[in-house]
Formats: sequence, structure tokens, C-alpha cells
Amino acid sequence: MLKSRFTALMLSCFFLASCILLRAAYIQILSNPRLEAMARRQYLSRSLIRPQRGPLLDRNGEPLVVNMETSSLAANPNSLVNKRALARLLSRCTDVPFSKIFHKLSENREFVWIKRHLSDSELRRLKKSHLTDSGGDLVEGFFLVKESDRVYPHGALASHVLGSVNVDVEGVEGVELWLNDRLRGRVASVQAIKDALGRPTFIDAVAAKSVQDGEPVTLTLDASLQYEVEQSLKLAVQKARARGGSVIVMNADSGEILAMANEPGFNPSDKAAPASQRRNRALTDGYEPGSTLKAMLAASAISHGWKMSDEVWGEHGSFIIQKHKISEAEAKEKFEWVSLKKMLKVSSNVAAAKVALKLGTEKYLRTLRLFGFGSKTGLGFPGEIAGRIPKKKDWQPLTLANIGFGQGILVTPLQMVRAYGAILNGGLLVQPSILKNSGQVPTGEPPVRIFSQRVSHELIDALESVTEEGGTGVKAALPGFRVAGKTGTAQMVDSETGRYSREKYIASFIGFPVGIEPKIVIFTSIVEPKGSYYASETAAPLFKEVLAAAANRCSLPVNLPLNLSRDPVLVRGESIADRVQTRQAAPETSPDVLAQAGGSADESVAGGLSHDIVPSFQGLTPREVLREFKGRRFRWEMIGSGVVTSQTPPPGKSLVEGSTIRLILSEP
Repeated sequence: MLKSRFTALMLSCFFLASCILLRAAYIQILSNPRLEAMARRQYLSRSLIRPQRGPLLDRNGEPLVVNMETSSLAANPNSLVNKRALARLLSRCTDVPFSKIFHKLSENREFVWIKRHLSDSELRRLKKSHLTDSGGDLVEGFFLVKESDRVYPHGALASHVLGSVNVDVEGVEGVELWLNDRLRGRVASVQAIKDALGRPTFIDAVAAKSVQDGEPVTLTLDASLQYEVEQSLKLAVQKARARGGSVIVMNADSGEILAMANEPGFNPSDKAAPASQRRNRALTDGYEPGSTLKAMLAASAISHGWKMSDEVWGEHGSFIIQKHKISEAEAKEKFEWVSLKKMLKVSSNVAAAKVALKLGTEKYLRTLRLFGFGSKTGLGFPGEIAGRIPKKKDWQPLTLANIGFGQGILVTPLQMVRAYGAILNGGLLVQPSILKNSGQVPTGEPPVRIFSQRVSHELIDALESVTEEGGTGVKAALPGFRVAGKTGTAQMVDSETGRYSREKYIASFIGFPVGIEPKIVIFTSIVEPKGSYYASETAAPLFKEVLAAAANRCSLPVNLPLNLSRDPVLVRGESIADRVQTRQAAPETSPDVLAQAGGSADESVAGGLSHDIVPSFQGLTPREVLREFKGRRFRWEMIGSGVVTSQTPPPGKSLVEGSTIRLILSEP
């Protein structure tokens, strides 16, 4: 009986063992997709290999943003003990709050970030702590991960243009955001074998080759000029005790932006910088341009048949329209008859309102749209706004009068600098650009002609008078240069009352040196200056400083002898092909040009004026030419450098005073 029981027990054990053995063989030898998937999840993973982000360079190849290898601290909470003490120690080493670290270490996970992108001092503190063993390696459960971070060699330089990245090195602002796809390159997802802590060890090298580093991007900015501009802007804002300001320097022919600055600035490396300081206000913030818009009004008037000598009644300083009073900026300004040219020179609000009313809504609105107001410039920069022009149906006589002198319309600094660029380059509205064309960057829209060169010449002549004696922009004049431009002092709308403030103003000056290459146009603004708020005292002197920096950096040739008056003017360094037409040149015909007034050069001179015989200038130097012109009432141009080789009209011809003589110079 006992033997039978023992035999049965042995058979049962043998059967059970056989079943276990067969089951084990089935599991180990035969395929089991579910178990295979579980095993793969334990030791295989997919890892993302991030490429090197492309650098940002200035127009001369100077690095503005580069990459640097950095270390980040991570942990495996499941392998740690005494987490509270570890959290206190890590908090002292990394300056991360204790509560935040303790919460991470308490999670039931195999991987958590403690702090990304450790500084050198934090790494030194970690090495001095008890988190490292005798060999200097982190204790079990902690590890350092090598990552890439963005470095800005010049600190805050051009920060509003460059923008910044987040902790994952993804663009969040500026060019970093705009061109994020190009800069970050191609990320590769590869298969890797994990160790016991879940860290990738062996990576598929073949698949890793598909990683593609980001493209380098060259900007149109000039780092040296950008630095000078930012320093000048900062000093001007401090001197005016202002809330801020902006500066743009642009090539009027190509639309390339050479410098763009805002104050206050920020350091892109500072992730805690407030959002209000990060946005590029030269593109994202609109303002009412004030008197700088009068140049657009004058362009519209000339294009529709007016002459610079045409006058409107100045009303002795003020007049009433729709029960609202329009007056000059200062009570002492009691103008009578005001010509278009004088309107710009003395910045008469009354005259501007009168001209706008005479032009009418249809003509003036069309001009504003031709200048690009109410539309984005096409730059493509994130956050750029279109500004605002009131809808045509909302234009009342008061609306028209106000917009005539620059109130009631919203523009951006970039729109204004582009508009003045069209005046300088002969009537072509160009698309601004911040990217240097390298063949990989698609070019922007071609320039659009919005008015003729005749209009351009007359506007430049009038805007030159603004920086001469009696004009509002005298402090913008730079010795050695013919400077044209316009001041603008506009009231800002009080956000609380919704009315124009009598304490908050934005002062601006837009202008350019005349008769030299390259054609540079400059915008300067000071926001909410304290004390003297007029542009003539704030933005104009800033323009002069920026022009001096641009002249030095761009090697702009001096075209006005420093020891002579500004009229007549010596023009140097220009070829015949580059030289603009004379002020009496006939208007061009184009379907895109505004309606032009007909007439010849002789019609601009009143009859009955005295005549003079043209002398011979053959072989004379520029200084000898100046002496020869002394006392003569001719308008003239010099083209080239050296000595005079030809002239138009020829010697001996009788000319009426005010006519233009063209002299061609070449090296002997």
C-alpha cells in the first residue's frame, strides 16, 4: 500500500516536471510574439539623435549665434533611496527648489530631468558634493547627459532680430523661430540597446548617418554697425529719460537691413527675460507717424499735378473743421501762405491738413496704399503687423485732415523706413530683407515703381531743406554730408482714456544722406521722452549719431566740403549710370506710376529772369569749379572725381538763372 502511494507520487512529480519542461521548451524555443515584444521593450528603444543647430552669421561671416556642448543632470528615481536628503543636496548644487526636485525623485519612473544645461559653477558644486565617487563619476541612479545649447558671443547684440530658443533648443522667437526648420536640421530616430538604467548604449550607426545638421544662416545685419547703433540708441533713451526707442538702417536699393535695434533690449541667454522686452517692436508695434507722413502727402500732391511752389493758406496757425481745432505744434507758429516745400521744412500741420483736403480721400488713400501702409512688408519675420488705415467709408473731412499730418493712421517703423527708401531710390518700393541671399534663400518680390524719379528729386530737395537753417531737423545734419529727412512728433493714445495724451509722445526722424552710394535710409524713434519731447531735440540728434556710424562703417564718401556752405554741393564717387536725374527731369511713364503733372524744365522758372553765359569748366578741379560758381545762380551737378572732362550745356550758351549745369569728371 505504501509502495503504491510512493509510486503514484513519483509519477505525479514526473508528470508535473514534464509539463513544466514542455512549457519551458515551448516558451524558450517556439515563437511567442507577445513575449518577444515584452523582451524588446526591456532592452530595445528608439532614440532621437538631434543634429547640430545651424549658426547665425552677420553679412561678413561674423558668428552671432553658435552651439556649445553642455551637460544636463538626470536621475532614475526607482534606484534611489533617502530621496529627501538627496533632494536637499541637489537643491544646493543646482539652485533648483527642494520641493521641485523632491517631487521628481518621488515619481515612479526610470528617468527624470533634474536640471538641463548646467553651468560650470553647478558642475563644480556637483563634483565637490557627495554625489560623486572617488573616480569623479556620479553615484548610481544619477547621470550626466551631453546636450547642445545656443551661445551668443556678443551677448544682447541684435537680440530682437536673433530671438531665442527653449531648453530643447527649439526656436521660440525671432529668426530662431522663423527659420527653425532650417536651423535645427533633420532629426533621426534610431534603434538602441538600453542598459539597466534605461540609458541608450549601442546605437544603430547606419541609421544615425541620416542625421543632417542645420543650415548656417547669413543675415544682412552688420555686427559692427549694429553695435554702434545699439550704443547710440541706449544713450539717447537714457538722455531723454524715455521708455524706449528703435532704430533701423536699410539699404534703399536692395532693401537689406543693415541694423535693427530696440531699447530696452535683452540677453537671449536669459530665459527669464520678460516678454515685453523680447518682441521686435520695430515690426510688431504700430504707432502714429506724425509729421514724417507729410512726405507721403507731398509725394501724392506732386504726383497729382502740384508743384513744390504751390501754396495753401496757413490760417495764422489754426482753423476749425467739423467743430475740431487743428493747430500748429507751437502757438508761436502763425504761418500765412505755405508752399509744399515750406510745409515740409517747418512741419506745418495746418498746411498739411489743407493739402490733404484739397487732394481728397480717393487720391491720398491710393497713395498711402501704394506706399505699402496697411499691409505687411513681406519681410516674413514672425509677429510683424500690417498697421491700419481707416476704411474708406469711415473717412470724414476731419479724418482726412488728421491723416494729412500723420494722426489717425497706424504704421510700423519698418513701413516708414521702406517708404522713405522709395523717395531716395527714385520711386521704387522695395521689399525689406533680413536674410542675405546666398542662392539658397529665395529672393523677395521685385521692386514696384510707385512714382517717378521727378517726384523723387523734388521730394529730396524739399527734405534737404528740413536739415538746413530754419528747418525742424537741423540737429540731424552731419558735417560733410547733404542730409535729407523729416521730423515727426506724434501724440500717443492714452490706454485709460482712449484720447490723445498731452504727456506721452513718440518722436521720430527718418532721413538719408543725399548723392552718395550706397543709398542708406535711417529711422530713429524715441518713445515717451521726458522734458523736451520734440523730435528735433531727441530723434534728430540720434539720427546724426547713427548716420556717423553708418558713414564710417559703410565708407560713405563725404560729398560736402567741410569748410564750405552746403549750397552748391560737391558730389563725388558716382558713375554716370548710378547718378539720378536732375530735378527738372521729365517724368517717367509707367502704368504703376501715380498721375503726373506735365511740363518742362523751363516752366519751373518764372519768365523775365536774368540770363548768364555758361563758362568753360574744362580741366578744372572740384575746388576750382566751386570758386567759378561763386556768385552765379546756377544749379549744378558733378559726376565722378578728378577734373572736368565734359559739361552740359557747352561753354558760351546763354542760360536763365536756376538752370542746371552737369559736369562730368574723370581722373587725369
